[in-house]
Parts: sequence; C-alpha cells; structure tokens
Amino acid sequence: MKKIVLLFLPFLCFAKNLALENRFNPPARELMDVEIIGDIMIIPGNLDGYDFYDITNPTNPTLITNFEVPMGNRSLPGLWVSAADSVAYFTCRTRQDGSAIVNFSDPFNPEHIGSLSVSGTNINNPSFEGSDIYGDMLAVAAHEDGILLYDISDPINPELNYSRSCENAWTVAFLDSNHIAIGNGEFGVILEEISCIIDSCDGSSFLTQGSVKDLEVQDSLLFIAEGSHGISVYEISNINEPVLLDQFDTQGLANKIAVFDSNKIAVSDWLDVKILEWTGESLELIGYKSTGKRTMAIGARDSVIYSAEWQHLQTFSFGEIEEADLDISSWDISFPALETGESDTFDLLVENNGQYPLGFSPPFLNHNDFHTLNFPEYIEPGDSAVAQIIYTKSNQNASGVMQITSNDPDESEIEVLVVGNYEGGIVGLDAPDFTLPIAANGSGDFTLSDLLGQIVVIAFFAPG
Repeated sequence: MKKIVLLFLPFLCFAKNLALENRFNPPARELMDVEIIGDIMIIPGNLDGYDFYDITNPTNPTLITNFEVPMGNRSLPGLWVSAADSVAYFTCRTRQDGSAIVNFSDPFNPEHIGSLSVSGTNINNPSFEGSDIYGDMLAVAAHEDGILLYDISDPINPELNYSRSCENAWTVAFLDSNHIAIGNGEFGVILEEISCIIDSCDGSSFLTQGSVKDLEVQDSLLFIAEGSHGISVYEISNINEPVLLDQFDTQGLANKIAVFDSNKIAVSDWLDVKILEWTGESLELIGYKSTGKRTMAIGARDSVIYSAEWQHLQTFSFGEIEEADLDISSWDISFPALETGESDTFDLLVENNGQYPLGFSPPFLNHNDFHTLNFPEYIEPGDSAVAQIIYTKSNQNASGVMQITSNDPDESEIEVLVVGNYEGGIVGLDAPDFTLPIAANGSGDFTLSDLLGQIVVIAFFAPG
C-alpha cells in the first residue's frame, strides 16, 4: 500500500479564531480585490463585472448591484480597485482597455464615466495592476511601464502628473503625501520620495525572498505579501535604511493582505485565510480557517474578515469562539494513478479550534472505492486527530464527496471532494504528445515533446 506523507501547520491552541458568518454565491466570478469605503464594499471580478455591497451590517453584506463595463463580447475584468468619495478606479492587465472609472454616487445605478489616460507619455497599451489613493492622489502600477500618479482633485477627470519606470511594478502604496512604496514583483520593493530635486531624493530599494504581490502600510511599518514566501514586515521610518523585522511562512500563496486593529494582518493564502499579529517583536499566527475555495483577495472591517474567492464571498468574525470549531487540512483530496486493486492513503488533519468539545457522526462517502479509518468521534477543545482516507482502485471511475457532520454551529455539515482514478489525465501518468499552433505570445507550433525534462504547466481557457 502506498501512502501520501503531508506536512501540516503545527497545531496551535488559539484563544481566538475565525467563525464563519455567511457564504455568498455572487454574480461576479474570480473575485480579485476588496475595497471598503464607508458602508460600501466593492469587489471586482475577473469575470462578470463588479459587485457593490452594503455592509451596514458588516457580517451580512447585502448585494446592491452587479455592474459590468462592456469589452467586446464580455465585461472588462477587474483585478484591483481603489475608491475615493463616490468614484472607483478599476484596473486590470487587459491592454488598451485596462482601466475603468465608475461613479457610484448612486450605488444602485453606477455609471461608467471613462478610463485612465496615458496621453503625453511614451507608454502604449499599459497593463495595469495594483493601485492606492492618498488624499487627491491616485497611484497605479503598470508592470514594465512603472508607476503612474494621477491628480484626482477632480475625481472624474484624473490628470497624470508623475511617472516612474520599474522592471515589474506589481502594486504601490502611499507612505504619506510625498513618499511611496512600490512592489516591484520579483525585483523586491522600492521606497522613494515623489517630489524632490534630482540627485537629492530620499529612497532605497531591496530584494525580497518572494515576488511582491501586495503592500500595506501601518504607521512606520510596511507589511509585504510575498506569494509562496509568506508575509514580511519592515521598519521604514527611515526610507533610506529599511530594516527587516520578521518573515512568516504562511505555507500557502500569500496574495493580498488587509491590516486591522493596527497590528493584525488578514492574509488571503489561496486555500485558507490566516490572521497574523505583529507583537512588536515577531509575526505570530493567531487564527486561520481552511476554506478550500481559492481565496484570491481579502478585506477587513474591525474584526470582520471578507474572503473574496474564485466563486464565493465568505465573511468571518475574528474573536473568541465559545462553541466547537472544526478545521480540516484539505477540502480537496486527490489520489495518484494506481493499478486495479491497489490502495493509497491520505492523512487528513481534523482540529477543534473552539472552546467546546467537538463531536462527529460517522462520515458518509458516496462512492464505494473510498473509506475512512480512525475518524474521530470526539475531539477536545484545542486538540486534533489524524484520520485516514483510503482509496482502492476498481474498474470504475472514482470521484465523489465525503460528508462530515459535526456540532460546529457555523459549519455543521461540510463536503470534501475526493477524486481517485478516472478516464483522462491523472497525476503520475505519461502525458500524450501533441502539437498545437501558437495563437498568442509567439508564433509557429508548440510541441510538448520539445520540452522533455522540463516542468510544463498548461492551462486551457475558453473565450467568454
């Protein structure tokens, strides 16, 4: 029998954790960012437009409207959004149509009023990414075209008044009215003064362990999301000499962050949401919730956390959990290629992060090729157990769900996807060779066998 050996987060007994408040299936898809301005929350989707929510009741957002900016046969994607007053600035990597200015003074009827201009520059067809607003200034990252600063004293007519070249400007954050931090992708971070005499400007640059995905500024601290290298924090009171204070490996893909309560950092970490705390000496993990739903972006209002995901919006409350609280290490269990009659085992970590005993009914599996072993009936507060999910290959296609029922009040019944062997591409099988014409980013043909010995990632997308 083969066995998968997994490394999990070391279990910590949290005084606080994340409790699920609500889960929504929103109109927009592939949710990419969260912007909160007053009682309005704006979440752009890579597909199907931008969602506007009323968060007067923070734990229970109410959808006001979904708004789409036409772009050919689909809506303009939104990867980032920054808002001031009643105007939102959406950006995306789509060249030529890479931005949208939307007036939402009437949030029930938003109005598309224009886009960000690059006229008067040598920039053609910029690919926009992250943005930030400080007072009457809007900063936008544009990858190889650097950073663009706009005067938005007239919000519906931004005026470009500053640009700065970069290798791969991914995002940007204001430190104050005259200094910015630039997330320069795999090239680290640039700290610099905006308006100064040439050769006398304050500033510095430094490499990061990972590629910079997001930046958050809190007083003299700069928090950085570094993808697969987690979260770092720097002291930047002197931007000429930034000091690395700590680095925390989130073990996922730290994509976006939101600071709340001045020293807590909510992290969108792909398959879960994590809450870190800066103690003044180190970054500490103080809460997490495994969602299994591709958390792309994150927002926070006080102790309410908004998880913007591939297909869902989930809201969590961070605080004391007096009841039982279930967490599992994976919501999606897949097995490698096996011979008929051969078995494989997956270890599933099951935790109780609440303050009340957690009880289970026997898990239900809807496919006979799967069964469980050592699944707990009961877990004490702050304790955990490891259960085995066993797959034995038969002559059937094997795909199903495992239903787990417990006394966790906010997730009393959850479903875990289990996938065995089936007709098609399975991890561990030899890939068939193929040749396809290159339609973009090159010319000629692509033949898989030309790349023998290399790692090849192939993603197929159908036009909307």
